[in-house]
Amino acid sequence: MGYKVLVTLDLPDATEDQRKNFYEVLSTEKWKKIPNLTTAWKASFKDDVTRNSAISIMEGDLLIISAKVSHRFGKVSHLQKLGGFVCKYTDFI
Repeated sequence: MGYKVLVTLDLPDATEDQRKNFYEVLSTEKWKKIPNLTTAWKASFKDDVTRNSAISIMEGDLLIISAKVSHRFGKVSHLQKLGGFVCKYTDFI
C-alpha cells in the first residue's frame, strides 16, 4: 500500500471566494478534501513511490498551487503529515 498524505491548510488573509478558488485548484491536482474537517486534505501515492519522492511531490504541488493563487491574498501556511510523521510546517508568502 502506497503512502497517504494529510495536509492542513491555513489561509489567514483569504476571503471566502479566494479560499474557494484555492481549494478548486488543489482539487484539480488530485488532492481530496476530507469531509467535515474545514482545512484538511489528503492524497495517496502508488506503491512504487518512495517516501522521499512522496514528500517532494507533495511539497511541489503545494508550492505550485500557492504560487498560482496566493499572490491574490498573501500567506499560505500548511502542515504536512506522511506515514505517521509530521514532515514540515511551511509558510508561503
